[in-house]
Amino acid sequence: EKVLDGDLKNLNTVSGELISAIEALMPKTEELAGNTAELTKVWRLVRNQKEAVEMSLTELSTNFSMTIRKAVNVTTINHADQSQLSSVFFSGDPFFVQCVGAAEPLHRALLEAAPKMVKAGVQPLALDCSAPLPSGKTTFERFFPTKNTSSDEPFFFAVANRDPPRTAQIKNPLSPESLVKFATLSTEIPSVSEASSPGSFKSLCVKKKICAVFMYPGSMSSKDLKAIEALNQRYRRVSFLTVNTAKLTPSFKDLSGPVSGRMPSLVFLKHSDGTDRPLSTLGAKPQPYWEGRAWSGEKFSQEAVGAWLDDAVAGYVPLKSVKQTPNLVDPSAKARSPSAQGGDPAADPGRHPRERDTRRATMQKTCDITGEDGKGRSGEDGLRRPKEDPVEGEIRAQRQRGGRKTKAKVSKQEEEKIKREAEKARRAKMEAEKTKADGIEFVGAEEEEEPDADGYYHMEAIEVDEDEQEL
Repeated sequence: EKVLDGDLKNLNTVSGELISAIEALMPKTEELAGNTAELTKVWRLVRNQKEAVEMSLTELSTNFSMTIRKAVNVTTINHADQSQLSSVFFSGDPFFVQCVGAAEPLHRALLEAAPKMVKAGVQPLALDCSAPLPSGKTTFERFFPTKNTSSDEPFFFAVANRDPPRTAQIKNPLSPESLVKFATLSTEIPSVSEASSPGSFKSLCVKKKICAVFMYPGSMSSKDLKAIEALNQRYRRVSFLTVNTAKLTPSFKDLSGPVSGRMPSLVFLKHSDGTDRPLSTLGAKPQPYWEGRAWSGEKFSQEAVGAWLDDAVAGYVPLKSVKQTPNLVDPSAKARSPSAQGGDPAADPGRHPRERDTRRATMQKTCDITGEDGKGRSGEDGLRRPKEDPVEGEIRAQRQRGGRKTKAKVSKQEEEKIKREAEKARRAKMEAEKTKADGIEFVGAEEEEEPDADGYYHMEAIEVDEDEQEL
């Protein structure tokens, strides 16, 4: 205050004079009420002066705010800088963020907590979450769509390990200790997890973009497991997981070769957005792809595997392209399905047993009342049978109309004619449906869905991928 004493007094004097001058102009507007052109001219001059004063005060507030943030080791992120944003949300490094404008002050609790966060290994940041990102969306819209932006309460979140951001629940009074505790707990490195199903492998590896898969045949020694846990603490950007190859078969096994003995095998997998490859045609979009490489050391140790992972993460190890998204296959799933065990072929193996029983009872009741089971052909068990092919049905109908003796009267030429007419009708129907669909046409066949470990098909929820391109 002693250093800026004279400047602050001068600013206070100028502010008082400015307010007095504005008050003196207030009654003048009534005098110019009859001269619209002159009144508009004066209004524009006043508006320009207002914008100039506001800009100067905003710059002054920003300078003060940036100086204070620098003093407590809080870094300000530019909301329009793609590289800075990608580092915060997708690098895996630990960050604690307050959503606040450049000219706005930090919360008092964060001012005290920031140095402690830095000592704990968490970098405190400041980001204007209401400003547009390069994509046009704000940070609130992109990552916190349910946030009430009109609230005056401070907004904090932590992000690390390539996981979605976690918001802090504000409790009054807000203390620096509570912020430090939230920041450290929310950014802890997760322990090594076991991928026990295709679904868990997707969440532990595929969604993380970069993963280190340790495969073992049946069991793993405690020594090797401790080495993997120690390596896990060194690489925040890499998701560590284990896979028991005695129960699950990886689709990328060609990268690792056979797993033998008790020594684990390691495969490093990485997802690329495709921007590093040349485009096939002008105007084409980059095609994302997966690539990986297996560790080929003779002795599994923390030092040997760690040195290889250092090179793999840094990009010094050449990776091999993977044809499809990595996944795990349960070889026992088909063996446990009802059809594979010689069960009722009419039963739907993709349904839960209770659902199949309910469906069977419902169809049987329908058959008892109507003598048929709706659109399909009914059977003795009351289950709906597949519809008969229309061409074969027409041929069969013509043969039945003349009795058994007429079977030979339907020549091959007539059968071909019937098939051509049916094909012509089918194509006409497709064209009509295509027209009604407003140009939306389905092309290609659906992929055959694989049952899960219990032999049942399942519905998968649609999730928004935490992709850098969404920024």
